[in-house]
Amino acid sequence: MPNFKNIISYFDKKSINYNKNSNSFPWSFIRKIESKEILKLAGNLKNKEVLDFGSGSGFYSKILKKKSPKKIFALDASKEMLKKIKDKTIIKINQNAENFKIDKKFDVIICAGLLEFVKSPNKILRKLKTSSKKNCKLIILCPSENIFAKIYRLNHSKNGLQINLFNSIKIGNILNKSGWRIERQKKILFSIILLAKLKI
Repeated sequence: MPNFKNIISYFDKKSINYNKNSNSFPWSFIRKIESKEILKLAGNLKNKEVLDFGSGSGFYSKILKKKSPKKIFALDASKEMLKKIKDKTIIKINQNAENFKIDKKFDVIICAGLLEFVKSPNKILRKLKTSSKKNCKLIILCPSENIFAKIYRLNHSKNGLQINLFNSIKIGNILNKSGWRIERQKKILFSIILLAKLKI
């Protein structure tokens, strides 16, 4: 895995056209399908506090905002990505996902497109427990081990980033060892989307 500074530098540069690219085919088509499933798993967000963990330019923060949560927090290591979030009601936190510290607990945590870039998914998922309320919903989106995800990985490798791919057993073991249990899991296109809750 590359060091985190390389990843931040990469996404700082990508931020210039990131929103435009996200709203262009084929990514717009893929994200429409993924976001529909994420919204379904998130459920009713009224009076809930939500953390978009590894938010990037706030794609999911903006979508979740439509469900009228109490507050949305967007955490990302890239300052340039966070600058793309123009909605002032979304609270931006510029921190490294691997060493974040938040003195707050959340009802819902979205972790979409982050775990593939980190050295230790276990470490992050264990740390997220400290920011989770008892009945917190953790929604994860990560690339599955299939031909489309391998192309995705190849594209990133051209930029010096070696990313993780997952399968149902691998992500299940990581969550289990980190103190989470899977409630629902679904494969969509080249991704795995799942809902997890804290082990009691």
